[in-house]
Amino acid sequence: MNFVEAFKKARIVDLSKVCHPGKEERRLEIRPYKIYAGEIMHEIDTMSHIGTHVEVPSHFIEPLRGIKCKDLADYPAEAWMGEAVFVDLSSLPPKAPITPEFVQSFGVREGDIVIMGNSKYTGDDQNYLTNAAAKWLADINIKLLGLDTTFKIEEFFEPLAAMRTHVYMMEKDIPLIEVMVNLDQLRERRFFFIGTPVAIVGLDAFPIRAIALEGVI
Repeated sequence: MNFVEAFKKARIVDLSKVCHPGKEERRLEIRPYKIYAGEIMHEIDTMSHIGTHVEVPSHFIEPLRGIKCKDLADYPAEAWMGEAVFVDLSSLPPKAPITPEFVQSFGVREGDIVIMGNSKYTGDDQNYLTNAAAKWLADINIKLLGLDTTFKIEEFFEPLAAMRTHVYMMEKDIPLIEVMVNLDQLRERRFFFIGTPVAIVGLDAFPIRAIALEGVI
């Protein structure tokens, strides 16, 4: 089966949050104006971390270590696509840690894009990614780590150095994708993933359209 045939047969799952100007927790405003013959353009007033977004080392390691790090424009287009594996958290009991052994049970391999989430719990019952699991993922050199908001991605959020998921990933130039949605709609453990940001020099993060293509792998 060639790529065109595979794509036509693919089941597409949109893993991106829809953002509504003026209604998000973080700033997002759009202002239309007319140019030339009257066609519309928009000024966009927002933050780099809005909706489903990707983060790169200049966001985290640069302020932590005081060194120059990769920004969005330093990554090639192929960095944002590839074979993905879904680490489904729905089988975990409340408050359970996400351990290296649990992650390994999904067959995660070097070079994988790892998409994690779909926990059933909120508040004090949330599952959480252990530092050990985050380190294991970084040590085997995954390509990307994508996360939804159904679990805690850090054991501790302060101080900056305590955010070990961010530290382990970004010290190895592994980007993070945050605020993914619709992971409960995935039917396959492995699929092809695409989630590309714009290539703006100096930028630490940007929204993406995150898409799973099932049935092509």
